[in-house]
Amino acid sequence: MSKVSETIHNHHEEILATLGRHVAAITEGQGQADPRGLVEFLQHDLIPHAEGEELALYPAVDPLVKQYRKATATMTIDHEYIVSYIDEIAATVARIEAQGSTAALEADLKKYAYKLEALLQVHLDKEERVYVPLFERYLSEDEQQRILDRMHEAYEEAPDSEAEGEVQTVDIDVRTIPPRDRHPFIFSTFDGLMPGGAIMLVNDHDPKPLFYQFSAERAGEFTWDYVESGPMVWRVRIGKAARVPAGTPS
Repeated sequence: MSKVSETIHNHHEEILATLGRHVAAITEGQGQADPRGLVEFLQHDLIPHAEGEELALYPAVDPLVKQYRKATATMTIDHEYIVSYIDEIAATVARIEAQGSTAALEADLKKYAYKLEALLQVHLDKEERVYVPLFERYLSEDEQQRILDRMHEAYEEAPDSEAEGEVQTVDIDVRTIPPRDRHPFIFSTFDGLMPGGAIMLVNDHDPKPLFYQFSAERAGEFTWDYVESGPMVWRVRIGKAARVPAGTPS
């Protein structure tokens, strides 16, 4: 990573950390809430950051995206986050159904529901303001209908959640999750699985440290099966034992 790239990355991390502290203090009572401090941060740091990107970064990156990447790449990343939030919501609901509702679980459910709602609102608005007008202006009606029909096929191909004998599987692509949040998120999701369920983990390296942590903290409760082993992508199925051994902490 170049020095400039590292500077941009570090600033992004600082913005997320600062905003996260303010949000946690206001919504979850974690620390002393400072609404005025939040407004000052948003107005004097976050907005100038966005304006700086519009002024200098985006004009420089735009031709590079056209030459080297897909214009829709950022939308695909949106989808990755949308799926990760849905997985977190599903895992939390499963924990509530299995263990009963608690204040912590209700807070988690609200948090990820809010995140999903905010991201989805922006994502769909981008499609409506940028993609749909291009779609309508430059494609024939027959081509538009063909694309719409193909989109509808995704609904027909989706697995039936009521199918008999279905095994609960939650997909987690850790490449889309900040490193500090990965293991807590994975363990939280695993704990929310019903017995016999599984996580399909995707990573860009062999997640051996995670295996060792599972062995130490969930001994006898999980299975670990490599579905794909590099060199670019690793996929691991982490199954939850159908029965937890007696005396094993849940």
